[in-house]
Amino acid sequence: MEAQQVSREKRLRRVAARQGLRLSKSSRRDRRANDYGRYRIEDLGGEVVAGGAPFQFSLDLDAVEDVLLPERRPRHGRPLSRDEDYENAITPHAPHDGIWRHGQART
Repeated sequence: MEAQQVSREKRLRRVAARQGLRLSKSSRRDRRANDYGRYRIEDLGGEVVAGGAPFQFSLDLDAVEDVLLPERRPRHGRPLSRDEDYENAITPHAPHDGIWRHGQART
């Protein structure tokens, strides 16, 4: 496991603890298993709050972060899917594809 992932896991464990929850990681050692390297979130009584289906440990770190920190989800509801969308989000006044108005090409 790389150092960045380890520190992210530790940070999410602290976030869970502050919310009265526990982040548990699958103890599987078989890389082919469905829940290898996956997580679930439990309350302190051991009841699964998230990540218990379709198998016992089913969350990756991105999903854990979505559950623990829902305010960090993108506000627009979808990720930017094309390079043009990303470029226009950064510089909406100057799209890189040269089209300034719908249907017009740059001359």
